Order: sequence, then C-alpha cells, then structure tokens
Amino acid sequence: MRNIAAIPLVLLAVACGRGEAPVDAPLDQHKFEQVLAGSLLIEARLSHEIQVDKRGDSPATTYYQDLFKEQGVTEADFRATYDAYLKRPEELKKVYQNVLNDLQQRADSTKQ
Repeated sequence: MRNIAAIPLVLLAVACGRGEAPVDAPLDQHKFEQVLAGSLLIEARLSHEIQVDKRGDSPATTYYQDLFKEQGVTEADFRATYDAYLKRPEELKKVYQNVLNDLQQRADSTKQ
C-alpha cells in the first residue's frame, strides 16, 4: 500500500521536471525568431509603401527572397516551422514576444 501512495508523487515530480519538448521544425527557435522579425519588418515596409508612397507595384516577393537568402533559410523551411508553431500556440506566443522585444530594442537603440 505504501508503494501505491508514492506513485502520484513520482508522477508529479516527473511532470514538473520535464519541460515541453522543443518544437519539431526545420528551423531552431532563434533562427525562426530572426526570420520572423525580418518578415514583420517587410510587412511594415510594404504597408508604408502602399499607404505613404502610393506605390502600386509590390516587390514583396523580392523582399522575402532577399530575407531568406540573407538568413540562409528557404521559404519552405520558414513556412514549415511557422506551421509547427501554429500547433503549439503558447510556444508561438513566446516567440512573438521575443521578436517584439527584439524589435523594440532595435527601435530604442536608433533613438539614442
């Protein structure tokens, strides 16, 4: 009987000690965050070009090709990684928070 009472404690210890496994995706989290930050900057640039510059032609494909080349990743790997994170919304939320913090630090450093 004493061994049965210990089972919940063992299960609790295992559950608390075990973190969630990393997202199974082509890109690691750090690289994914870098590319995601770049994609958000591209989207901001495109929005600016459409609204402020009244630009009709959209060089979005070129911007994204340049981003992927610069980061050394493929569009397919980026999309597959994004899809993997979509299945783990809490992890995706953390990634976006890291990206937003990074972008805020970049903005702050340019103001000084």
